[in-house]
Amino acid sequence: MPARLKRTEAHEPDSVDSLAPVLEQQLPALFGGAQNTTASHRKLINSLHALFLRCSLVTTPSADGRSIRLSGEKAFGEKFREMCAFPLGVKKGVDQADRVVKFIAGFVGFAVEHDFKQREANDEDDEDEDDGPASRLVAQLLAFLLRGFQAKSKIARYRCVQLVALMINSLGEIDDESYHTLKSALLERVRDKEASVRQHAVVALSKLQDADEGADEDDSDEDSDDEDEEKAKGDKRTVTEVLVEVLSHDPAAEVRRAALFNLIPSPTSLPALLRRTLDVDTTNRRLAFSHVLAEIPLASLTVAQRQVVLGRGLRDREEAVRKASRKLVARWIEQVAGEEQDGQAIIEEFVGLFNLQDEEGLGVAEKALEALFEVRPDLVEGIDFGDSFYQSLTPATAFLARVYLSHLRDAESPLLADIEPVVTALAYFLQAEWTQLVVTLEADERNDEREASGEFIVGELVGLAINLDYGDEIGRRKMFELMREMLQHSLLPPSLIPKCLDVLLKGTSERDFMRIVVEIVQSLRRDSHLVTSDSELGEPDDDDSSSSSEEDDEDVPEGRARRKDKGKGKAKAPQQIERRKELDLRCLLVVRALLERVMSALQENSMLHGLVAELIVPSVQTKDYEIRAQGLVCLGLCCLLDKSMALDSFLLLARQSESTVGDMQVKVLQTLFDLLVLHGINFGEDRGIGTDIILGFLGSSLDQEDPRAAATAVVGIAKLMLAGMVTDEEILSRLVLLYFAGETADNPELRQCLSYFFPVYCYSNPANQRRVANVMIKCLDVLRNVYEETKEKSSMVTPLQIGAQLVDWTDPQKALDAENVQADENVQVDLAIKMVKALYRSEEKDGRKLWCQLLPKLYIPDEADDLTIKALLLLIDELKDNRPLAEAVPRNALNRFEAAVRKTFGERVDALTDEQIDESEVVREVKTWVDRVEGDGSEDEGVDGDEEEEESDEEESEEDDE
Repeated sequence: MPARLKRTEAHEPDSVDSLAPVLEQQLPALFGGAQNTTASHRKLINSLHALFLRCSLVTTPSADGRSIRLSGEKAFGEKFREMCAFPLGVKKGVDQADRVVKFIAGFVGFAVEHDFKQREANDEDDEDEDDGPASRLVAQLLAFLLRGFQAKSKIARYRCVQLVALMINSLGEIDDESYHTLKSALLERVRDKEASVRQHAVVALSKLQDADEGADEDDSDEDSDDEDEEKAKGDKRTVTEVLVEVLSHDPAAEVRRAALFNLIPSPTSLPALLRRTLDVDTTNRRLAFSHVLAEIPLASLTVAQRQVVLGRGLRDREEAVRKASRKLVARWIEQVAGEEQDGQAIIEEFVGLFNLQDEEGLGVAEKALEALFEVRPDLVEGIDFGDSFYQSLTPATAFLARVYLSHLRDAESPLLADIEPVVTALAYFLQAEWTQLVVTLEADERNDEREASGEFIVGELVGLAINLDYGDEIGRRKMFELMREMLQHSLLPPSLIPKCLDVLLKGTSERDFMRIVVEIVQSLRRDSHLVTSDSELGEPDDDDSSSSSEEDDEDVPEGRARRKDKGKGKAKAPQQIERRKELDLRCLLVVRALLERVMSALQENSMLHGLVAELIVPSVQTKDYEIRAQGLVCLGLCCLLDKSMALDSFLLLARQSESTVGDMQVKVLQTLFDLLVLHGINFGEDRGIGTDIILGFLGSSLDQEDPRAAATAVVGIAKLMLAGMVTDEEILSRLVLLYFAGETADNPELRQCLSYFFPVYCYSNPANQRRVANVMIKCLDVLRNVYEETKEKSSMVTPLQIGAQLVDWTDPQKALDAENVQADENVQVDLAIKMVKALYRSEEKDGRKLWCQLLPKLYIPDEADDLTIKALLLLIDELKDNRPLAEAVPRNALNRFEAAVRKTFGERVDALTDEQIDESEVVREVKTWVDRVEGDGSEDEGVDGDEEEEESDEEESEEDDE
């Protein structure tokens, strides 16, 4: 009978009371097992789900009997959430907590999926989708976790967001209110101060991207009903917009990485994804290539985008990023190849992904082909580089031949001898392509595409010819004759001139090379004076701005008749001038390329003297912009080869740098600074071009309005100062002002140059630190006033930050430890005296506060001179007595500085005798300075006294340099 009773009790339905001990016993056991290993999670999830279904069957009627209470679900949910709360307080990095969180997310996903299958099996309507027990459990758990989003504990916020991110894919269909609540909570956590919280918030938010588009469309007409305007404004931002902002601006690399992994590529997000190829974090840059770009179809990228991103990757400083870029090339090859098996056809199509007519595109395409040779060598090894290959060249195949041969040459591959064409054969191939190009250029109907294609093929063949072996005399003569023929032809594209000269230079001495080129230039100049026949001149150009009034009416019959009557009259003059201009410009381009390739002094090559007088000087004096620009460049190159010509032309070039604009101004400035670096700033003293004139030019060059010209001037002056050629403190102060002023914030080239210059300049030489210390007070005063007048404070750092940077640059502890160079340990001791003097003179509250805040940042070495410290303390005492500080913050900072100095030097200073103090020059100077300022009340005299001290410091610096 007892046994039968137990059996009956075992089959009795569960109740809330009977479930309580079961939940108390089994839930902790299941969660405890889940924290040990993930291998048992599937089994534990099944057991937990079975218990959940068992509890969901337990219901109780309501008090009025009209409804049913889900008491079993409630009991399970309460205990389940209690167990979920345990890992929420465990810090990041604990494996047991991570396993439990994954277990919870896995159970939620399993339960929701089981509910979905159950509804499908029962053919329930979609309206009842939220009525399943799993949906109710998930909704309650989500509400519980969202409350944890607002927790003060960063650990709780991290675990709650982590769990939501893991289970968000398992939520199934949720109502609009729950969706907006979840989205708003995640948007808020995206701005959390903890990077780990932001990272998981980004992961969770990214899973709402697809749902967000439909939700935004549905809610577009309901925005006016939102109670909280700020919250509504935040919700209006799409998930994609938020993720793009995080990807672009979040300071934590791991948060940007999460956005990079989870942001779906689209026209909106693609530019931000591509910008991660410039991320400061190496891992993010690598993943941008291996994860993002590898999954984006080539058709989704423009030619410019392909060139930019691949160029960045293949030129990256980190090998890991370059390796990922090469793998991307292999991925693109697979997309291009498709079912194609012909290696040459695949490579031609791959090269077609880039713009070979663009210099940047050409460079990237060359890097891409080199990567292709490494990752897919089989494609190029199957190509036959025989005569038939060179007889049917296209831009892509010509480019392939040059790059592949260069690759084999750099790798010292034995394949080069079998593939490289002999000089004679290449000369014939090049002759054929050149003839075809000339025919295209002389055709009555111009075809820009054919011209560009022919020019590119000829250029690649000439580039290939540069590196050939010219031991074969017959081939050498054939190639050199062809080069002379091409250079003498008036239709040779300017881009081919330097390449042709490189071939000429390959097998000749420099003197013979110059003779040949001078003969070519003279031949071109003769042609420029032989343009006389009507057949050469052709019909006048209606659009020529320099045409005469008779040409303007060429469409009128009377005008044409009048022009015929005049024969070779004024109607031909404008076209003749234009033709002669083209030939003169071509001559200048040839001379420029020549001067860029020779190294011997100009006096040793008398054959160039005639070109200087007949071509270069008149070109500099002409009003035509193009000719004058090339003439100035040629003149500058001549000056680099001849010091006497540099002396004669320096002032002319300096005036041109002030009167020209744009590219010409940049070229002239580069030439001037090259001359100064080569010849020194004192090279013109014998001709009246003294140091004062050179320094005046340097100062005026910093006043450029054009950002490129200003950056060029800064780069040139930085070179001179690093070389020790320029030590003027006025120029140095101008550089300091340019670096920190807000006006140069939009000139990254200038800022980047100075950000490298100042640390190297200061830490490499103690004398340079002394110079920076001498100009610091004046510069900081100016910059403080500029900052106060600046409306956009974000364009400029605060004066305190500027001062701290200047103090860091003058820190003798950071000076480079080099042989025969002794650090100036007292530089900041003297700077402290200058700061206290500035504090003494300053009447503005912000100014006094600034100097007091900077004083404690100075390095006062234990080996400092006792009398100098005595002068510093004396000056501080006079300041407190005569001009005490009213504000607490600067007063406390000054007191801390004084206390630190007295703690270190107090006994030593007290031990000084009155005789030593009276005989000290630095103490006497401080007393005199204070008496003068207090006696006359004149700050100007105080400034003058300080300037006298700076002059003496400058003299000391010059002595140190000597």
